[in-house]
Amino acid sequence: MECDTKDTPESSRQSEEQTLFFFGSLMDADVLEIVLGHPIDQEQLKPGVLEGYRCEREVKESYPVLVPYPAGKAEILIVYDLSQIDIERILFYETGEYDLISFTVNDGTQRINAFGFATGEGIHTSGDTWHLNVWQKTGKADFLPMAQRFMTGYGKMSFAEALVYWDELVEEFDNVHECQSQTNTVIPTALNIDPSGSRPPSPE
Repeated sequence: MECDTKDTPESSRQSEEQTLFFFGSLMDADVLEIVLGHPIDQEQLKPGVLEGYRCEREVKESYPVLVPYPAGKAEILIVYDLSQIDIERILFYETGEYDLISFTVNDGTQRINAFGFATGEGIHTSGDTWHLNVWQKTGKADFLPMAQRFMTGYGKMSFAEALVYWDELVEEFDNVHECQSQTNTVIPTALNIDPSGSRPPSPE
């Protein structure tokens, strides 16, 4: 695996700057469309592998981080021909928490250079392997409305402000779920049992 931190999308204005790869929630078609603000042509997408790494869940969140692992082969999604606005929207979505650097990835037929988000400072792994299909079943439904709300801030706030906004959204949605869990008490009426534990009197 090769890694080059010298080039960035800002310094390489031709083909390489428009080729990125994703290893987390952006591999999901619905999330990617929300972040870009438009549907993407399927011909721009190609599955690939990043050798020497694996994806592990962040210690306090549901999203993954890239962790060096000699025998690892992280499954990724390579995206070609992104516009500069596409890239700017993706950078906003990542809120500056990750470092965008150039990696050498395998697209199934050849090794190419593509930009990906390496783990930045302050991000720590739980040690648990992250799987896209598991996240899609357990976390995606709650995540989509948060992502939609968050992307309304694109072009209106800095990375620092976006981080604060995201934390506020997480707290808001957590509070909503907590309230729902408290009010959605299942009352077993078929058994004629009161949720307080007492049994109502039998009809005369």
